Amino acid sequence: MLTHRGFSAWIVVEGKPLPEYLVAVDSSKNRVSCWIPSEEGKNFAVHWKDHGGKVDSCSFITLDGFVVPGRFLFGNGEASRQGVRTSATTERPFVFQKVDEAASEISSESPPKEIGMVTLRVKRVARVETRPANPIQELPKTLLGKRKPGDFCVGFGEEKGTDEQHPSTWSVIAHDKTVPGSKQPSTYVSFVFRYRSREFLEAQGIATELEPVCAPAVTKRAPVRRVVSLPSSMPSLDIREPPRKKTKLAMIPPLGPYSRPVQDMRRTASCKVEPKKQDGFPGRRMFTFSALTPESPWGDSGTSSPEAGFSQSSGTD
Repeated sequence: MLTHRGFSAWIVVEGKPLPEYLVAVDSSKNRVSCWIPSEEGKNFAVHWKDHGGKVDSCSFITLDGFVVPGRFLFGNGEASRQGVRTSATTERPFVFQKVDEAASEISSESPPKEIGMVTLRVKRVARVETRPANPIQELPKTLLGKRKPGDFCVGFGEEKGTDEQHPSTWSVIAHDKTVPGSKQPSTYVSFVFRYRSREFLEAQGIATELEPVCAPAVTKRAPVRRVVSLPSSMPSLDIREPPRKKTKLAMIPPLGPYSRPVQDMRRTASCKVEPKKQDGFPGRRMFTFSALTPESPWGDSGTSSPEAGFSQSSGTD
């Protein structure tokens, strides 16, 4: 598909666009050109599209120099032409042909520079008023341009039925008044398709691949996460991100005699202490009780209850 200045054009054969090679853009002339392969006996159609210019346009198709009316577009949309009318209800389709060796009559009416070309010219216009439809064209009876046997040319296939011609069309004036004194609308953009045989395009190095093979699209799959079953006694793991290794204080044994033991590592031991008769109070140098009886506090006589007979400290060691 050739695209320039808000319009596109392409050639269709059997419902498929033809490949285009060596596409060139001439900005000074608002023209885009390319090479296309032609095959003998194949009908073709010219398609074009307005990408939303919001301006009316009319088109003309030139086949080896022979001009065929195109269609109107009203600022948007797509149109096509696949033949030339022979009556109000019939037409002859465009077809690629080879020059017959028996062909002797050659017409010089077609400019040599337009031989071997299908050209679409788009003109931006302003509609003025309706007028009667264009008269039916007379098709050329001789071969256009200078050719030799075996060369390709554009011909017209067998007559067939088509949509009935509308009884009227429009008179137009130029929308872009860029050419002072011009009475006819100038060409806004043109698309040139130079058709040649497949063998010619290959021999000239124009087409290295006549039917380019598109590489299949590579679809990136999301990484597959493996789910591993863990014992119920193990803590759950976050599989989205590997856990960071942290030093767990609870797993480190006490570093010294003053370290507080972990709760799980505490052990309870019981022992039996046999009371012994001592000369002094076991808590000496801590507290002195002056009201104690001279007997040992560990004896059975006297008052042994700590709440009975305690007095205030004497203040001595």
